[in-house]
Amino acid sequence: MGAGPAGSLLSYHLARSGASVTAFDASHPREKPCGGGVTAKALALLPPAPPADPLPARFVDACRFESGTGESVDLALAKPVAVASRRELDAWLLRRATEAGAEHVSERVVGVDAAGRLRTSAGRDERFDHIVGADGAGSLVRRSLHAPLPPERLAMALGWSGVFLFTWRVFRPGPGWGRWLAGLGMSIELAAGLAGVVRALGLVDPLELRTGSASGLVLLIGAQAVYLWTALESFRYRALLRRRIPLGLADPLVADRFGLWGWTGVFGFGSIAPAVLAQLSGGDPNSLASHLVVAVCGLLSSAALYAAFLPPAAYIRFVRAQAPSPAPEPFV
Repeated sequence: MGAGPAGSLLSYHLARSGASVTAFDASHPREKPCGGGVTAKALALLPPAPPADPLPARFVDACRFESGTGESVDLALAKPVAVASRRELDAWLLRRATEAGAEHVSERVVGVDAAGRLRTSAGRDERFDHIVGADGAGSLVRRSLHAPLPPERLAMALGWSGVFLFTWRVFRPGPGWGRWLAGLGMSIELAAGLAGVVRALGLVDPLELRTGSASGLVLLIGAQAVYLWTALESFRYRALLRRRIPLGLADPLVADRFGLWGWTGVFGFGSIAPAVLAQLSGGDPNSLASHLVVAVCGLLSSAALYAAFLPPAAYIRFVRAQAPSPAPEPFV
């Protein structure tokens, strides 16, 4: 699955070795603004270029670094690198694969299973001896056949522990219960993350990672708890600042920023809810409804963060217009 650089190059080598290869990718031709740089090591991995179809790239053998104040340094590269349009580079690699004997099917894959069954949006339903997922960071193959890898589980635990620490230090640094709550939350998240890693390393069949576990559920519920705590504290602080605005003791934009930060906590809570409900009910965490909820919460959270830290001029005017009016001067 996937006929980008990784999928096309693998298809090329497998086909040249005599394997029957089918590459599924409905996205060609496509452009990708990032990822057009090809390092010297990557160039060495590419198939030979036929004289009639040279590699569609510009080669770079030197760089110039400029200080901005007139000074510059020219540096010759030990080996050239290349810069290419991803649309052209991906198409060139796919041509090498198909010329070697691979078949390209321009259909979107919608389902795979551990038995080698593959289904496409066009109704194709086939079984293969092997399925290789070369379909990017959001790989359908990985989501369908594997749960998060152990390092990912531990990284999530560290990240959510950090949110506990942040909320305590920003909103409740004084009260003892704030320190206690943050410490408890961090301890639970780290313990659940480590338990998930130990469980994953002890499994013989990686497909068992797809099944729910107590450590995974605790990790997710802990994340929801810290998002909820963050939201409540942020809304509380926003209300406090808005009471100070008429007295000239707070900036409306700062008060609004805390409110928006609170909404990111609400959306973070919502984005985890499908996974928690799936574990509690035995449902499918990869269902269309689950992905829709996560996508909507992610978009709303991004919009809130954008408005909080990179507010457009029109939004700034709106916030200031909605701010409480200054208190009248006392009559003497």
